[in-house]
Amino acid sequence: MNKERHPPGLYILFFTEMWERFGFYLMLGIFLLFLKDGTRGGMGWKNHEAAGLVGTYIALVYFTPFIGGLLADRLLGFRFTILIGGIFMMMGYLFLAVPDSLVPGSLYYALAMIIIGNGAFKPNISALLGNLYPEGSTLKDAGYNIFYMGINIGAFACNFVAALVRNYFDTNPLKLTEEWTIRGWQAAFATAGIGMFIGVVIFAIFYRRFAEADPDPKTKAGGTRESLWPLWLECVLPAIIFAAIGFLIANNGLRMETPLKINWTPFSEDFAKSFPINAPTTAFLFSCLPVIVFYMRIWLKVPDASDRGRVAALLVIFLVVIVFWAIFHLNSTALVTFAEESTNREPNAMIRVVTDNIEDFAEFAPPHYFFNAGPDVPRPDRETGFKVVTKQEYETLQKENKLTPKKGEPLVVTEEMLKKVFEKTNASTPILKPGEQMRLVNTELFASINPGYVIIFTPLVVAFFAWLRTFKKEPSTSAKIGLGLLLTGLGMVVMYFAATAAGYSREVVDGKVVENIGDKVSAWWLFGTYAVVTVGELCLSPMGLSLVSKMSPANIRAFMMGGWFLSTAFGNKLSGIFGEVYTQMDRKLFWLMLALGGSICAGMIFALLPWLNRQMAKEAKK
Repeated sequence: MNKERHPPGLYILFFTEMWERFGFYLMLGIFLLFLKDGTRGGMGWKNHEAAGLVGTYIALVYFTPFIGGLLADRLLGFRFTILIGGIFMMMGYLFLAVPDSLVPGSLYYALAMIIIGNGAFKPNISALLGNLYPEGSTLKDAGYNIFYMGINIGAFACNFVAALVRNYFDTNPLKLTEEWTIRGWQAAFATAGIGMFIGVVIFAIFYRRFAEADPDPKTKAGGTRESLWPLWLECVLPAIIFAAIGFLIANNGLRMETPLKINWTPFSEDFAKSFPINAPTTAFLFSCLPVIVFYMRIWLKVPDASDRGRVAALLVIFLVVIVFWAIFHLNSTALVTFAEESTNREPNAMIRVVTDNIEDFAEFAPPHYFFNAGPDVPRPDRETGFKVVTKQEYETLQKENKLTPKKGEPLVVTEEMLKKVFEKTNASTPILKPGEQMRLVNTELFASINPGYVIIFTPLVVAFFAWLRTFKKEPSTSAKIGLGLLLTGLGMVVMYFAATAAGYSREVVDGKVVENIGDKVSAWWLFGTYAVVTVGELCLSPMGLSLVSKMSPANIRAFMMGGWFLSTAFGNKLSGIFGEVYTQMDRKLFWLMLALGGSICAGMIFALLPWLNRQMAKEAKK
């Protein structure tokens, strides 16, 4: 008997997804930084505002796949929907390079295009991959792991390209018109569009090869295409109505009053006194209610009892892994803030081999980097390294995008900022040579730690489970998901110790909360956190995709794949909310809270294992 092999189409989808994820994660790696930046042509938003939009964005890019999956199942087919999605995403990334002064609202138009494009692309390329394997294939889990590694190669490489492009165009802006200058952020976003273009071209070239894995929706619907009116009338329209209601309620003054009447609080004083219910957040949560009801109705309409049991098991998995995504996607909110504010980003001796030879591989340190830098961190020369201006002059230069640190030029600061730069220095603090500026590893490069680990760990995890399989000891897919949740929670324990090592503290002095974020700490804390979380991710995320593919009834497979991404959307929005509160609550308590949440959800999965395994056994007998 011939040994089963992976289908050739796996490798085509591998490279298509690799380039698509290159663009997606390049944009996501710099998005929060772009929104917060006020000196290099960014938006200049406050941290909670930026985290709120990032959370809403990453929620919506995973909210729309359930619609994209249903469209493919019932109307367009997988291949055509994937192609449309790729084109929309490419246009969205390129549109991010268009300034608001040229096209008012360009940021939101761009995000809308990416959200629509990802909704069409993401569930269907995953479902198409599952269709390449015969029912009951023992290689499907491994195939999704290989596919997942392609995702992470793109996610790993993109941040290095983003740093190079951003640093180059920061110091060498390209003026196209009076109103349109391509600076670092805009050039990096455009590079994401180029990556998506390559992915679209690869898929288009091999479009016909996937015909057999892409059944005609007419055939699946018994010769006629199933009507989409139930989707629009019972799901999309109610979701829009509920979102509008939630937005109006939150936007008209609804607040949660929490008077500060105790001597200690985990939150900042303003946050504790009156935490506003964010309108976009409320709108999103309200919109999810009819979607949940719609999924429950789909489940109840499944005619076959065993199919209905398997769909019920999937819905339970969807519910529990929301917590995983809420923690995991802190790599786009709270962990980015920790990397930017609390991590020592000076290149070590090994990194300097690169940065000393490739000048654009490191950025020049802005003044605020030194505000919480310890006494061992070198400062620019006080006399030649800074240009002191008034607060009004600083704000004018900020509006004109003239505060970007450049080689051979002094840093522009106010008198108050200059005091903060040297506040934590002592007689032994190193001082740079006159005219020399500190160079730093770009913050977005820390986003490559996780995908880098995935590339390294994936073969090891696959081999480990294959080894257990030879002894018939391999955990079930559900057990792997529970293990993934447990490890993700443990990763947050590492961050608790990172905050402790920084010297973080929060106390009440004379009735007011006083916070000290501490000194900058070693980047190894982030490496440690991502190592634990990545192993958990490899136990959960690719296994989840495989589980949906194996347990979903064939006629709603892409729709259920969209449900997996819908659970991701819930988690991502929670991640955005966590990102909003991260800088306003006790940060050590913040990490412990997340660790506890991950552990509780892991316990729920382990408690339900007998029932979940019975549902999977039904699938194996079919």
